[in-house]
Amino acid sequence: MAMKTFEKATLRLKFSQGLNEKGQVIEKTKTYQNISEQASLDNLAIVGTALASLFEYPFIGTSIATQEAIQN
Repeated sequence: MAMKTFEKATLRLKFSQGLNEKGQVIEKTKTYQNISEQASLDNLAIVGTALASLFEYPFIGTSIATQEAIQN
């Protein structure tokens, strides 16, 4: 049976840098690597909001990307 193993996680903060000529939002992303597998979603949301307050751009949202290995 195949199993998955946590490898790494990255926290991503998205910001708006205005609109392009077509009226679409131009997004800027800041990433923070080495996020613990045990980090709770509530804590990640709090940290994301706190970090976002340090930037001048309007905050869009926080996401997390995880990478896992599949082993047989």
